[in-house]
Amino acid sequence: MVLFAVAASIVLQTQPGTIAYIHGENEIRLIQPDGAGDRKIWTHPDLRPGLGLYNVAWSPDGSQLAFSSSHRATTSLFHADLFVIGPDGTKLRKVTNPPDNSEFGKFPKGVVSLTVRNDQPAFQQTHASAGIFLVYVAGAAAPQSITLPPGSSKTLLFKDVADFGNKAQAVVAMWGKYRWFMPGLDVLAGKTAKAPAFSISGDGIDMFGAFRPVWRRDGAELSYRTGLCSVERVPLNAPAGEFTYKPMFSGTPPMGACTWDWGPTAALADTILYTENASPPSSIYRMKEGGKHPGEKLLPYSDIEYQLLDDLRWLPDGSGFLYSTPTLMRDSENVVRYDFKTGKTSPVTSLENEFARRFAVSPDGQWIAYERAKSLDDDAETDLWISRLDGTDNHLLVRNGHSPSWSPK
Repeated sequence: MVLFAVAASIVLQTQPGTIAYIHGENEIRLIQPDGAGDRKIWTHPDLRPGLGLYNVAWSPDGSQLAFSSSHRATTSLFHADLFVIGPDGTKLRKVTNPPDNSEFGKFPKGVVSLTVRNDQPAFQQTHASAGIFLVYVAGAAAPQSITLPPGSSKTLLFKDVADFGNKAQAVVAMWGKYRWFMPGLDVLAGKTAKAPAFSISGDGIDMFGAFRPVWRRDGAELSYRTGLCSVERVPLNAPAGEFTYKPMFSGTPPMGACTWDWGPTAALADTILYTENASPPSSIYRMKEGGKHPGEKLLPYSDIEYQLLDDLRWLPDGSGFLYSTPTLMRDSENVVRYDFKTGKTSPVTSLENEFARRFAVSPDGQWIAYERAKSLDDDAETDLWISRLDGTDNHLLVRNGHSPSWSPK
C-alpha cells in the first residue's frame, strides 16, 4: 500500500496545473493534483450558509479565477454575482452588476426618493404576504429594512447614492432568497431623484443571480446560469452601473439548460455543448453560440424528461466530452465519457450508492477531479477525488471540498 501511494504521488506530480475548489461555503482554496500546497486564497466575513460561494472557474490562460458569490447579496441586484480574482487572492473585481461596493467612493453622490407599495391581495398568500423586506437602490451604501403589509406603501430616502452616469440604476426588494426588481432610475449627482413607484406582489424570483461561471476561450466573456437555468453572457469588463443582458441562445431558449460548456480550442471557440430536457429524451446538443435551439442532437442520455445533468465539460482537445447524471432511481451517479469519433459512451467512475457530481478535467485530458458524495442533495457534504479517465488510480484528494476547477497550466 505504501509503494502504491508513493507511485501514485509520483505520477500525479507530473500533472500540470492547480486545482481550485470551494471549502464549505466560504473559502476558495488551491491544491496541487498530488495533494500538496492546500491553501486558502479568499474568503469574506459576510459569507454564510445560504449566502455563500457556489462555483469557481479558472480563466483559459490561468491568470485569474471567476467565482459566484453571495457576499454582496444585500447590496446588489443579484442573490449571487460573478467576481474575478488573481490566484494569489488579490485584484478582486465584480463582473456582474459592477462596480463593487468598495469602488463607490470614486463616484459623485445623489439622493433617491423611493415609494414602495405592497400590492399583494390580502386574501391571497404569496411570499410578498410576509411584508418584511430589504430594499436596495444600486449605488447605495446599504439596504433599508421595512415592514410593509399587503395594501400598504412607504416612502424611503436613500442618501449618498453613487451616480454611475446617464443610466438606470436598479431597485430590488428581498425576502429570503426571493427578489422583486425594476430597472430603476437615473441618479443625479448633488440632487434628489424621485424613482418610479416600486410595486411588490406575488412570489418574486427564486435565486435570481449568476451561477456556474464558464469562460469563453478568448477570456473576454463569461457565461452563467440564472436560478431559472437560463444561460446569459457578460463581458469581463462591463460598464459600471449597467445590467448586461446577453442570452446565449437566440429565440426560445432550451428548457433546463443548467449545464453547458464553451469550446476548448480555437476552432471550437464559438461552439457550445448544452442540455435540454423539456420532453423525453433528455439530450445533449451542440451548436454555435447565439444560435437557435435545437442544435445538433449528440446524445440522448435519459428516456425521461427533466433529468438534469450535474456537469458537462468538453475534453481539452475537443475529441469528446464528459457528463454526470444520477440514475433513474437516483441511487447513484457517475461521470461518463462520450467520444465524437465513435459516438460511444464509456464510464469514467463506477460508484454504487454514491454520487460523482461536478468535476474538472486536467489540461492533458487524462485525469478528472470530482465531487464524491453519499447523498444526491445539493448541500450534501462532499469530498474531492482524483481519477484517470480510464477509472484507474481513483483516490481521495481532499475532504470537504466541492466545485473543482483545474487550471490550464
